[in-house]
Amino acid sequence: MARRYFKKMSILAKIETTYGVDAVPTGAANAMLMTDVTITPLKAAQKDERSLPLGYDGNQGMLVNTFYGELQGSIELVGSGTAGTAPAWGPLMRACGMDQTITAGVSVAYAPVSYGRESVSLYFNLDGVLTKLLGVRGTWKLAFEPGKIPKIVFSLTGLFSAMTDTAFPTNTYTAFKTPVLVSDTNTTFSIHGVSVPLHSLDIDFGNKVELYLPVNSTSVEITGREVSGAASVEASSVAAKDWAGIFKARTRSTLSVVHGIAAGYIATLAAPSIEIGEPEVTQVQGIVANKIPLAMCPVSGDDELTLTLT
Repeated sequence: MARRYFKKMSILAKIETTYGVDAVPTGAANAMLMTDVTITPLKAAQKDERSLPLGYDGNQGMLVNTFYGELQGSIELVGSGTAGTAPAWGPLMRACGMDQTITAGVSVAYAPVSYGRESVSLYFNLDGVLTKLLGVRGTWKLAFEPGKIPKIVFSLTGLFSAMTDTAFPTNTYTAFKTPVLVSDTNTTFSIHGVSVPLHSLDIDFGNKVELYLPVNSTSVEITGREVSGAASVEASSVAAKDWAGIFKARTRSTLSVVHGIAAGYIATLAAPSIEIGEPEVTQVQGIVANKIPLAMCPVSGDDELTLTLT
């Protein structure tokens, strides 16, 4: 039996025209360059244990049905290198309830949708063993930390289709560009109208992803979302920014992160209406800081957060 190696990993994802129907992604057109990958290729959505009065003790086993799989992995946050051209990782955002709007030669914007969400077919080949998941949807998180590459962490769930011995594909990764580190040079940040020193920012898109399993229909559904996060910022005087007063008054305002400096590589995360939670007093390298919980709220609907590449 030949050994298989974890580094020899291929992930392909392609938008489905019809939900749950294999879109047949290829290594040449649909390869995803992901890191920190974990996968559970086969799980049973329906389980029921047997408990029969046989007159003796013992495990009687269970019946299982309706199979699915889960994959989690990270994508480096960077544009396509050309303003107005969608990034190679765009299908994963679309499968997580984000609408993609392309303005030719200018930008690609991702914004939430509450209905009509898309899905992808996902192929995971680990050194010659292929797992196919169909009707894949999920959610995502994003973190900014000085000195680190910002990464979108995708958590994806799909209906199990097959696991087979299949030749490892030839993948093309030229669409994935080299990112830059979060830094004072490459990144700007503002919250509630002030540009405060940022220690870290975490965003959780917060999709509620569920298996929907009535008779005659099986699907992965996104049944809701609550976008949240947390920012660690250098503390200021009350006169400069009264975080306690803002929390007590439930005052809403904006948040913005612009990362990248070259056209085609710039990512802007914007939230027009955030509420903050109880500000916590902490310290970073002996300097007083505030850790501020965040709740991104919609203004007129499906607009609590946008990610724009320019």
